[in-house]
Amino acid sequence: MSAAWAALFRRGGGLSVLKLGMTVFVVALVSRLLFGWLIADTYDYDEFVLLLLARDFAHGDVPYRDFMFFHPPGALVLLRAIEPLTSLWWPAARIATSIIDSATSTVVFIIGLRVFDKRTGFAAGLVYAVSPLALVSAVRVGQDPLVTAFGTLAVALLLIGPKRRWAVATGVCLCIAAWIKYPGLYFVPVCLLISPRRFPFVVLGGACTLAALLFPFVGQAHALYTQTVTFQHTRWAMAMNQRLGTTAFFWIALNALAMPALIRRVPAWLLVAFALGGLFVFTPQVYYHYFVPVVPFASLLGGRTLTGFRSWGRHIAAAAMLLSALLVAAIIDLGGHSPLYVTAARLSEVQPTVQLLDQRSSSGESVLADRFEYAYLAHRPALAHYFWNVGVLVNARYLESRVHAARAVVLSSGASSGYPTGFTEYLNKRYNRLSTPTTYVWFLPRTDMRR
Repeated sequence: MSAAWAALFRRGGGLSVLKLGMTVFVVALVSRLLFGWLIADTYDYDEFVLLLLARDFAHGDVPYRDFMFFHPPGALVLLRAIEPLTSLWWPAARIATSIIDSATSTVVFIIGLRVFDKRTGFAAGLVYAVSPLALVSAVRVGQDPLVTAFGTLAVALLLIGPKRRWAVATGVCLCIAAWIKYPGLYFVPVCLLISPRRFPFVVLGGACTLAALLFPFVGQAHALYTQTVTFQHTRWAMAMNQRLGTTAFFWIALNALAMPALIRRVPAWLLVAFALGGLFVFTPQVYYHYFVPVVPFASLLGGRTLTGFRSWGRHIAAAAMLLSALLVAAIIDLGGHSPLYVTAARLSEVQPTVQLLDQRSSSGESVLADRFEYAYLAHRPALAHYFWNVGVLVNARYLESRVHAARAVVLSSGASSGYPTGFTEYLNKRYNRLSTPTTYVWFLPRTDMRR
C-alpha cells in the first residue's frame, strides 16, 4: 500500500474504512439488482446497438469499416471481451455494468473521506448508491456508467496521491473515459481545478493512453472522425423547452439533496463539477443518461447536506431517498414507453416478433430491421448493420439494393422506428406483410434472396 493510501486508511480509522467501503458497495449492488429486477421488462434501444455491434466485432467485423458506430470504440472493445458470456445470456452485460457502478459508489465514499471526513464520505457513497439516475443507468447496457466509473476514479487518484505518477494515472483514467464516450471530457476541467500544477502530467498520461487505445483503429481514422464527430453535429435538435425540462429534472430535481450544500463551505472544484451539468442544455439532445457523470459530485454535496441534519432528519432523508428510488422504478415499469423522459421499451412486446423470426427463418439468414433488438434476440445477422441512426444517412434505394439478401424485414413502432421514405411502399408492392402487436414483418421468399 502506498504512503498516500496508507495515510487515507489511517485517517479514516483503519479497518472501519474498509467496512464502510464494503457496506457502500453492498448497498449499491443490492439496490441495483433490486431496481433491475423491478424494471426488467424495460430496455433502452441503445442497449442492443452496443450488444449487436460488439457481437459482430467479436466475430471479425471492424468498427467504422464494416459497420457504422457513432461513438468512440471503448464500449465495443469492453463488451467484446465479455461477448462469450453475453452470447449465452445477454443480461450478463447489465450485471457487469451494475457491479462497476457499485464500485463507483465506493470511490465516491473514498473521495468524501479525503475531502471531508468519514461520516460525510459514507453518506455521499450511500446517496450515490440509491440515486435513481445512477440506478436506472447502471441496470442497463450503456456507456455512461462506465464513463462515470473511470472519471470518478480519475478524480479520486488526483486527490489522494500528491505525486506526479498519480497525475499520470489520472490522465490514463480520463482518457479511458473519453475513449468510451466523448462526454468523459466532463471530468477534465474538474481535474484541472483540483491540481493545476500537476495537470501537464495528467495530459501526458492521457495523450500516451490515447495513442495506445486508438492505434488498432488507425486504418479507420477518417471514418472514425466522420462517424463520431461530423455525424453528431448533424443530428436533429430537441425543442429548447424540452431540453430545459429534461435538464431541470435530471440535473436539479433528482439531485435535490445537493442543493442545500451549495451555500455551505465546499471546495470550489466540487461546485464547478456540479454546475457543469447545466451545460447539457446546450447540446442538440438531452437524455437521462447524459447526467450520470454529474451524480458523483451531486452525491458528495448530498453527503455534506446529510451530515448537517440531526439524527431524525437523516433518517427521514434516507427513507425519502429509498422511497424515491422505488417510486421511479414503479413509474418506469408502469408508465408507458417514455415515463419521466426515460426510454422504457418493453421486451415482452419484442418477443412475438422474435418468435416469428425463429419460426420462419434459419439462424444464418439475415434480418433487416429499423432497430437491432429483433436480429440480436433472434440470433440472426443484421443486414448491412442497418438501424435508425443509419436511416438518416441513406435513402430507400440503398435499402432496395440490399434487401434481397435478407430473409425478413421488420418495421417497429414508436420512437427510433421507420425507414427512409418510399421503402415500405416498395416492400408492400412485392411481398406479403404480417402483423404482430407492435411490428410489421415482411418475409422474402427464399427463391428471391440474393447472397
